[in-house]
Amino acid sequence: MPPRNKVFDLPQEVREELNEKLVSSGFQGYEALAGWLSERGYNVSKSSVHRYGQDLQEEFEEAMGDVRKTTELARAMASEGEDESGHLIDATARIVQDQLLRISIAMRKAEHEPDVAAKHLSSVTKALADIGRVSLSQKKWAKELRVEVAKEAAEKAETAGRAQGLSNAGVAALRAAILEGMS
Repeated sequence: MPPRNKVFDLPQEVREELNEKLVSSGFQGYEALAGWLSERGYNVSKSSVHRYGQDLQEEFEEAMGDVRKTTELARAMASEGEDESGHLIDATARIVQDQLLRISIAMRKAEHEPDVAAKHLSSVTKALADIGRVSLSQKKWAKELRVEVAKEAAEKAETAGRAQGLSNAGVAALRAAILEGMS
């Protein structure tokens, strides 16, 4: 196993500032970033910063790709009209679940202390549970909405059928056909 990258030994706030500098510089200027770290008393080579930066860039580009996909999905849903069946919420929940799964896998591979990783995994687990509840609530709401719309349609069909002289048996059959599978 290769030795641990010294960037991971940096304090969290320094590493976060390094991340910001890497992103804002377009993942360039590794020598200057190594110098910046040296000025702050951290002895991290240009090569270590470069390896760390490449990994961060890969993660960043993957995340931005996911954002673009989500944005395009939202636009497609919006162009189709109202999202009555909750496809957008479902798609978003799937993307977030995927990201949370990736985070949990990364944490298992990360070089954290076990108690820190356990705390983060607890947060990820809670987030997954919250997403599951949102998804279930949305599905329940969508079903209730479909039942309500079907009942309204059945009432209108019954009124129209009676106005046209449809028999009671015919009206009942029409109503049953509309409400079929709604309960």
